[in-house]
Amino acid sequence: MRSFTRRERAMLSCIIAGIASIAGCTAKPDTSETARSLAASGTNSSDASVATANERGSQDPCTYVSADEAAKYVGALATPPYRADDKHPNETGDVCVYRSRDGRELQIKGSGGGAIAAGAALENIPKKLGAALSAAGASELDTMANRVIAKGPSGPWDKATWIPGGSLFVTKGDQMVVVDVSGASGKESEAAEIAKMAAPRIGHPIDYNGAKAVALVPKPPAHSANPCEFISRSEVEAAIGTLAGPPVADSSGSTCTYRVESSHGTREYPVSYSWEGGAHAMNMMKHGQSMFGGLTGLPSSSPLDTMKPNGQMGAMIGGLMKAVTGGSMTTAPGAAATEGFRTDTTLAGPWDQAMLWHGTQLMAVRHDALVGISLKSADYEHAKALLAAVASKL
Repeated sequence: MRSFTRRERAMLSCIIAGIASIAGCTAKPDTSETARSLAASGTNSSDASVATANERGSQDPCTYVSADEAAKYVGALATPPYRADDKHPNETGDVCVYRSRDGRELQIKGSGGGAIAAGAALENIPKKLGAALSAAGASELDTMANRVIAKGPSGPWDKATWIPGGSLFVTKGDQMVVVDVSGASGKESEAAEIAKMAAPRIGHPIDYNGAKAVALVPKPPAHSANPCEFISRSEVEAAIGTLAGPPVADSSGSTCTYRVESSHGTREYPVSYSWEGGAHAMNMMKHGQSMFGGLTGLPSSSPLDTMKPNGQMGAMIGGLMKAVTGGSMTTAPGAAATEGFRTDTTLAGPWDQAMLWHGTQLMAVRHDALVGISLKSADYEHAKALLAAVASKL
């Protein structure tokens, strides 16, 4: 199997980013930039044509699939299905959210018309991607472009389109239903099963009011506009040691960075917050590598996902990460020096779910809020202690 050139890898990054926006990445911190951008992208920002159609008036999106039916795919629900817009619970929103107690999430979106135009727009995306790649001299990646949006399974609909990562678009006449399992299993087979329940209910809704359920949705954790005020300095120092100076908030008001001096050099612990959509964001990241593998034909995992380095290998990884991230001679090696590029989704603590992501980030979700810590120069055990201290207050 041939390797990708540097230019092709850049092209792949653009394709993956495009898929994320098309598929309606609903999530929330990079904890760092990756997870935060997923969370901030909101609920099902799938397609402008679909959004326009919804403005004409459409069926309550919570009347395609019942709570009991959704529970088969996400588990017992934490709250009754509710309507939402691109960011928040909303009585007039065009998305229905089914959120489970363990953080998995299903979303259903319907249109009040315009499905034929929206479907045509979706079908044109691979062609446009292929043309752009060819123009950039990467015509051999055209096959991959055609994997970005694929023909979906057959069912009680006129046409189905599948986007890797978890979004199935089905049309019936000029109506469309989007089944988004990117915050759950991400599996096309499960999306198809759900769509087979939803499609016959286009124009024949079940008896339910998703707008009334909005009032029952738990509110985000109370928090200050200054992220450095969410947890006290004494609690931070109990986790990571005496601070070398006052904590520093970033300009966006979403990240607070704590700095300590150690025998290995300066360590920084940037703690990022996203107050809604955290569960969906984390679940998307968990199966994001499988999406990449499906597009590229490359393995979705490698020995690096589980290997923990020691001795000279750890020192080499620490030096590599410092070079890649622009660390100075006085910057301590990050968690990758001791943890490698492992991914661990089994972390136990005061959260609904948490994970170490490729040895570079720690993140946890509790009550749908997502908190993450970049591990570029952080000590892993101290960062994990800090994550637990923050999560316990969410």
